[in-house]
Amino acid sequence: MNNRTFHKQNETRIRLLILAKLLPWLFIGLILMIGLIRDCSGPDVDPIDDSYMKSIGVVDHVYIVDTTRNGFRAVYKTVKPVTDARLQEIRKREKIRAAFARLQHDAPIHFGGSLLYTDIYDFAVFAKQYDVGPDVELHNIFVMGYEKMNLYIGPNPGIENSARWMNMGTEQGNQYLSSREVFRCSTDTPSIYRYWKCRAPHDISLTDERFSHFSEEERLY
Repeated sequence: MNNRTFHKQNETRIRLLILAKLLPWLFIGLILMIGLIRDCSGPDVDPIDDSYMKSIGVVDHVYIVDTTRNGFRAVYKTVKPVTDARLQEIRKREKIRAAFARLQHDAPIHFGGSLLYTDIYDFAVFAKQYDVGPDVELHNIFVMGYEKMNLYIGPNPGIENSARWMNMGTEQGNQYLSSREVFRCSTDTPSIYRYWKCRAPHDISLTDERFSHFSEEERLY
């Protein structure tokens, strides 16, 4: 090995050693530079959204009833998981509150003044016309009111000792639509009516069955 080759290899070794010692500092400098750029460009996330604690939130239970207090309870939820602070902000939005108020006012008029015998699917199609913005969606619909809920209590030929009364606290046997039915109710897919806290096969029907869908032995207290 001649002197020239030796000096070249030695020089390369020295450069590698220097680079190895500088790498941690270069890495720290890069992190600081990225942080500085982010600070200068402003925050990417609104402070009320800046949290890992997020979940789908219930915006409101909206009661749409006629003068006899019969009708429906519409449950609205956030489309995406949100922080509690964002949920509170969404609940106060004027557009959403106004849409709820219009629905409560317009529905009884649209259905002839009475909601007692209004089909839950007909109501769902009507309710979905009310724009509550991109962050909120109609999630569930429940039958509401003493007389209307009691349409779903009565002798069922397919259930021995079928329920004779409805507990308004548990709402067992009450008719409702899940989010799937609410989403698809404007299409030509078959209508599926659901009955709250009832066991298969009586928990669903393809027509609006106005009798009990659980037995007294299956009753929840």
